[in-house]
Amino acid sequence: MNISRATEMLLVNFRLCILEISSNPLRTIITSFGILLGVVSLLANLSLIRAMEEDVRRSLESMGGLNIVTVRAVEAATTQERMTFQRSKGLSFGELQSVVADVSYVRAILPQAELHGPQISGGGRSTRGHVQAVAFEHAEAYNYQVAQGRWFTPDESSRGLFVCVVGTRITDRVFGKGVNAVGRKLTINRQPFTVVGTLGSASIQDRRAMECLIPYAVYTSRYTGRGHIEEELAVMLTGSQFAETAKRDLTQRLLAAHRGVRDFDVEINTDRIKEQESASRGLEAILWCIAGISLLVGGVSIMNIMFATIGDRIREIGIRKALGAQRSDIFTQFIVEAVLVCLVGGGPGMVLGACITLFPKGVFPFDPQLTTGDYILAVFFILIVGVISGLSPALRAANMEPVEALRY
Repeated sequence: MNISRATEMLLVNFRLCILEISSNPLRTIITSFGILLGVVSLLANLSLIRAMEEDVRRSLESMGGLNIVTVRAVEAATTQERMTFQRSKGLSFGELQSVVADVSYVRAILPQAELHGPQISGGGRSTRGHVQAVAFEHAEAYNYQVAQGRWFTPDESSRGLFVCVVGTRITDRVFGKGVNAVGRKLTINRQPFTVVGTLGSASIQDRRAMECLIPYAVYTSRYTGRGHIEEELAVMLTGSQFAETAKRDLTQRLLAAHRGVRDFDVEINTDRIKEQESASRGLEAILWCIAGISLLVGGVSIMNIMFATIGDRIREIGIRKALGAQRSDIFTQFIVEAVLVCLVGGGPGMVLGACITLFPKGVFPFDPQLTTGDYILAVFFILIVGVISGLSPALRAANMEPVEALRY
């Protein structure tokens, strides 16, 4: 079959299909309704999958990537463990400093502590937030972005000066929306701090928008003391290739420092990332199944109606064959008709599915988002469902004998 013959056949069949669809508009709309719901489900699920992937990416940034090793204190679960743990002096910042002092691949120790229930005041108003005491290297390790001002300097960090970097929701609440907070004073539990920078955040739902970060030295000098026991410490490595080595070496060195007592856990972010990605893939598989089932139900509905209409059009098929139409002509006619019925439902379905991205932020746990590739994928699925749903009816119509068909 040459190109001109194929083009002519498609145009003729397209016109015949348009006539058939327009002569029964209500039946066509009802038949394509399943595809409409299927496409809405597909785009909604794609937007949520993409939002979950973005959420996982932000989580990875908050964990510091693959070059972070976390050392976490373990609480005794039994009486025997409590007695055993008493032989250990516990996890402390100074101890970890001495343990890794001669380790070349350790770039920095990242202590972190949170003040519980702090009241943040400024500009005559008060609010609550997450006050974190962190080291200077915290910004680079955990990818903090400063929208206005700057991060506190190494000198401010080591000397424990009363400076802070604050999230935008906190500054909006205490100083007013849109007010530049850099240089202003904040009071945290009656202790004044100078705001040197405000944090950039992806959305108002981002935890970082409600964070207030102060130098860790302030925490040790004012709230605890340098020898206090830590619940968790992180170590930043010079490269992610040292993660497994660091986990092994830190475990051995800390066991020696703790007199053989394993009252700590050493965890690398690779393990945590794998857990998050595994959970995300499981949810993605469920969403893909929901979208696939919705489209399958719509395709079965179209196939059922196509079979039913063949019974009403047997004589039409016989006349076309008697006038010289070949099997390929009849086959193409019914395939094109099935695809067009899918497009009748798929077009509005794409419009409705795209509306999920217009919802205000905070309505869903994630912020739905769609790309051009998602719409192309939806069109591809519409065409595939149309071809598959019309395949069996088209074969049945194409294989009819003209003499038998003309008897109807």
